[in-house]
Amino acid sequence: MAGSPASLSGQDVGSFAYLTIKDRIPQILTRAIDTLHRHKSEFFEKHGEKGTEAEKKAISLLSKLRNELQTDKPIIPFVEKFVDTDIWNQYLEYQQSLLNENDGKPRWFYSPWLFVECYMYRRIHEAIIQR
Repeated sequence: MAGSPASLSGQDVGSFAYLTIKDRIPQILTRAIDTLHRHKSEFFEKHGEKGTEAEKKAISLLSKLRNELQTDKPIIPFVEKFVDTDIWNQYLEYQQSLLNENDGKPRWFYSPWLFVECYMYRRIHEAIIQR
C-alpha cells in the first residue's frame, strides 16, 4: 500500500502551487496594502492619529510579509498572543520537524502550499488587528 502523496509546494516550478506562491499571493498582499492606503483618511476621521499610525503599521507589516515571501525567507512564528497563536506555532514546529534541509526552517516555496497560503492569511489578520 502506498503512503500519502507528497504535499503540493512551490518547489515544482510551473505547478499550481508555484504560481500561487509566486504570483497570486503577492497580488493579494499588494491589494490589501493598496486598500489600506486608499482608506487612510477614513482611519484618521474615525480614530484620529491612532488610526493613521495603525494604518501605517499594518502596511509596514504586510510589506514585510510580501518581501519575506518573494525572497523565500524562513516562515517565522507568531509573536502576538491570540487564541490560535500556540496552535499555529506548534504546527510550524511540526513542519520544521519534517524538513531534511540544512537550516531546518520551513520556507515559502518549500513548505506545503496550503500551509503557506493559510499562514499568509493569518499574518494579514495579525497585521490588521495588531495592538
